[in-house]
Amino acid sequence: MIKIILLGAGNVGHHLSKVFNESKQIDLVQWYCRDKNKIALSSLDTEIIDDLANIKSADIYIISISDSYVGNLSKELNISDKLVVHTSGSLNFTILDNKNRRGIFYPLQTFSKNKELEISKVPICIEAENNKDLMLLEKISKCIDCKSYEMNYEERRTLHLAAIFSNNFVNHMLTIAKEILDSKNLDFNILKPLINETVDKIHKLDPENAQTGPAIRNNNEIIVNHIKALKKQDHKKLYELMTKLIQDKYGE
Repeated sequence: MIKIILLGAGNVGHHLSKVFNESKQIDLVQWYCRDKNKIALSSLDTEIIDDLANIKSADIYIISISDSYVGNLSKELNISDKLVVHTSGSLNFTILDNKNRRGIFYPLQTFSKNKELEISKVPICIEAENNKDLMLLEKISKCIDCKSYEMNYEERRTLHLAAIFSNNFVNHMLTIAKEILDSKNLDFNILKPLINETVDKIHKLDPENAQTGPAIRNNNEIIVNHIKALKKQDHKKLYELMTKLIQDKYGE
């Protein structure tokens, strides 16, 4: 079995702890969190620790915490010549202390603690300093039924940037859409079939070929009326900018 120690109890850490614990090929030796109370009620069959002095030996140590603390935590680990990886999409593995072998185990997905996730559909971006460690990361991915992609820092950073546009920014657009409907006491659920169809389209069409709406049709009367109807100045500016970007892309 592959012995893993997981460090961190954020959104990613919580999901990884579950899938590691469920895998028959993985032994989740320990789960570390500075605030033990965050995971004290966990039903996982693994040892929970809040003191790095008690850390045990393992095949790999996976750091899954906020980007700004990854480097410092790696320095605090009282181990050497072990494989230590982090789960960030935007950090190089060089942020990790070089007393250990270093790498990346980055699951490309949006994680929330209170939302179940089908982990087998999550791509894992991996990188390591040597082939032996890279093969171990590939094996761990297979143990949790995930497809892995070997990817260097520049490639992963580009992917992470694209992910911000396709997930974080889209989610905020939906937040604005809900605010607009809430202001008129309209049910957001009415929009969900449209949202589902929008997402479904990109599985069949290139996003560039799926664009519809008043901007691509250059329907200025509707565009002007929409902008007038928006109450917040920032929303007006956003509507104008998105309209301009679409019209510039497809020609007015």
